[in-house]
Amino acid sequence: MKGMRALAAATAMTLSLAATIVARAPQQGVTSGVPRLAPIPDAQRTDEQRKVAAQFAASSMTNAIATYLHHPALAQMLLAHQQYLYDDSVLPPRHRLLLQLRTAWLTRSDYLWAHRAPAARQAGFTNDELTRIARGADAKEWDTFEATLLRAADELHVDSFISDASWRALTARYTIAQMIDVIDTVGGLTMNAGALSSFGVQIEPGLSDRRPSGIPYAPTAKRVNVRLIGKEARIPPAPPVKSPDGTVRPTANVFSTFRHHPPADSVRGAINNHVNRNALQPKHRELLLMRIGILCRSEYEYAAHFRVGRRAGMSDAEVESILKGPGSSADAVWNALLRATDELHANDVVAPDTWSVLARAMDAKQLFDVLVSIGGYRSTSMLINSAGVQLDDNMADFRFPPELR
Repeated sequence: MKGMRALAAATAMTLSLAATIVARAPQQGVTSGVPRLAPIPDAQRTDEQRKVAAQFAASSMTNAIATYLHHPALAQMLLAHQQYLYDDSVLPPRHRLLLQLRTAWLTRSDYLWAHRAPAARQAGFTNDELTRIARGADAKEWDTFEATLLRAADELHVDSFISDASWRALTARYTIAQMIDVIDTVGGLTMNAGALSSFGVQIEPGLSDRRPSGIPYAPTAKRVNVRLIGKEARIPPAPPVKSPDGTVRPTANVFSTFRHHPPADSVRGAINNHVNRNALQPKHRELLLMRIGILCRSEYEYAAHFRVGRRAGMSDAEVESILKGPGSSADAVWNALLRATDELHANDVVAPDTWSVLARAMDAKQLFDVLVSIGGYRSTSMLINSAGVQLDDNMADFRFPPELR
């Protein structure tokens, strides 16, 4: 138990470091100048890359696609998920766009704003409404429901959790599937914004929209860390599914919960499955997933990946380092992975010094896997926290230290 006592002792420092990071001034993405990862030109693409580019050409996100093609298998998953969020989710089209644009504003992504603002105008949004999205939920012109939808986006971005008041208001109109799509839209676009800004993807010529200027960056939500572990789940697990032989196999609560909405679960699940088998060293991957679980205050994610980390050989000292955060390890790459996680969570972009360390140690696919591991499991933490997914029985020995619960 000596190791567990050490982990608990690290918690006070964890809370202090997390608060410091979140309070930092927002950084801007690398949206002008030289990209950190150059797009792959048409003439240099493999057959696999050409197939992915052709599949999603209609999106007009040519620079994003050309950059994502460094990892074509993952690009196909990310772009399919984004296409679902843009065109196929069960939310009303206007509400999809409200969430997309508010998330672009919250993540300071001019790239996403440049693409989604024209789509909003085509759907009937006025310039005044676009500016009002940047002003947020407290702008007096919104109707009550749309104001709540915008506030929920802020709550997810700041606290990885939809408040009780917002949940009650939204579920008075929305189904379970629609609530999942609300969270998934904010989480999925947050993930993409972090990748776009960290790669330095440039806005294509001819797109003139940018985030409205002169509006203070002021989310209408605060970090409260209220969670539902040990309480009633907002979205209860779906009934178990029998195998062809008639048996019922135990299923983790997270999978049973999001089985309520198979179309969304399918495209999001492909990304998560990739993350759990990606090209990163196993301990590096679990570091990222545990650390983002800590920052999002998602005990379920932390416990799940603490277990996996132990199986990968993670020591007490390494777990303690993940709890403490950046600066807690003498290993330069380990420390840079911790910093990258905290920077994406706080500012939606990996800082230049951190990127330089990682770029020296990793190839393009591994860098992509770092960004999507952090962003994808930040999104999953939003879903788990807001749905009230309860801990599985096998997580009892892998919980947060008491001070984090």
